[in-house]
Amino acid sequence: MVRAVSLIFFACFVAAAAAPMGQQTVTQKNKAFSAEQITIKKGDSIVFKNDDDVTHNVFSNSKGNEFNLKAQAPGAEVPIAFKSEGVVEIRCAFHPKMKMTVTVK
Repeated sequence: MVRAVSLIFFACFVAAAAAPMGQQTVTQKNKAFSAEQITIKKGDSIVFKNDDDVTHNVFSNSKGNEFNLKAQAPGAEVPIAFKSEGVVEIRCAFHPKMKMTVTVK
């Protein structure tokens, strides 16, 4: 009985440790992000998916969460993990009106 309980506890612990962090998708369409603001947890990822018919260059210079997807062709999708808490400003280098804010808690 003790062994069975120990195995169940171990299995639950392994399953919890193996659980993936959260992931959300933000699309780019009509030269705009599908969300202007989003809140995620530290360690979560956002998949940036280009559903547009033009190339985008999604990037952030926000300290602790800097990234640059460079030329992202239509149909491409790239996950970005957010490692630091804070407010992250995201832009498209090709389309200055494309802006979004990610709050990482």
